[in-house]
Amino acid sequence: MTMLQRSPTFFLIAPNQNETANMLRGLEIPEEWIHEIVRRQNIQLQGMLSEMGRDDPEFLREELLRPVREVLGEDFDVDRHFNPTYRPWQQRIAIVLDGDFFHAIRAGKASVVTDQIESFTAHGIVLASGETLEADVIVTATGFNLTALGDVAVSIDDAPLDFASTITWRGMMFTGVPNLLWVFGYLRYSWTLRVDLLGDFVCRLLAHMDELGARVVVPELGGEDQGMELRPWIEPDNFNAGYITRNLHLMPRQGDHMPWRHEQDYVTDSRELPAADLDDGTLVYK
Repeated sequence: MTMLQRSPTFFLIAPNQNETANMLRGLEIPEEWIHEIVRRQNIQLQGMLSEMGRDDPEFLREELLRPVREVLGEDFDVDRHFNPTYRPWQQRIAIVLDGDFFHAIRAGKASVVTDQIESFTAHGIVLASGETLEADVIVTATGFNLTALGDVAVSIDDAPLDFASTITWRGMMFTGVPNLLWVFGYLRYSWTLRVDLLGDFVCRLLAHMDELGARVVVPELGGEDQGMELRPWIEPDNFNAGYITRNLHLMPRQGDHMPWRHEQDYVTDSRELPAADLDDGTLVYK
């Protein structure tokens, strides 16, 4: 099997079993305690890697590449195939359990080619370099473009909605759009961590609307927020994956202060979302 890629990706070699969980089970710790302990451990690790990618990217780069070099050996061109031009965590990092992918390459069962596709033939792929990859089966994984709500056509009072003209409220609701909350997860932490937080928030918001007797809620900019600096939905310097940057001009924007920010930080969200003031004037109820 050959993996053909346009450019390298960072990989994290990790064990296929969680040593902390195995140790705690040996001590007969209750399973629900183990789940919570391991969950917090994973969140802390993800946060640590994210901070390291921002504060000391070259150190993290070498820490990610070092075990890859150890498995593949000195004769393999690790820099060409596994050393991206971007800093760690500007794009998602793939996990390789027990390094199985790299052991397969070392054993000759798999290979990697870094090149561009020139054309397809009856027998394989012609690359930009002139090399031909012969193939019995080609599995395409050519990426995608991020879109708001999967390109569902949304209209408000028969007027089509342009999401690029809206500003997000905490990365989940949008100015001028009533009764809509978009569940968008984390790019660096596990996606579902934010799904959980937003599920709790939806329930709290609906209960608050019931108390007010409101049927509609919509974010609206107050006078002091009208002139704030507007930024992209995801700032490219922070996260520059192609599927994000290609369509940023079609996505909602964010402001320069809360609650008009899309922070993408679980530690902050887990503290602030449950306590977010629903009556600070930025949400209008009708």
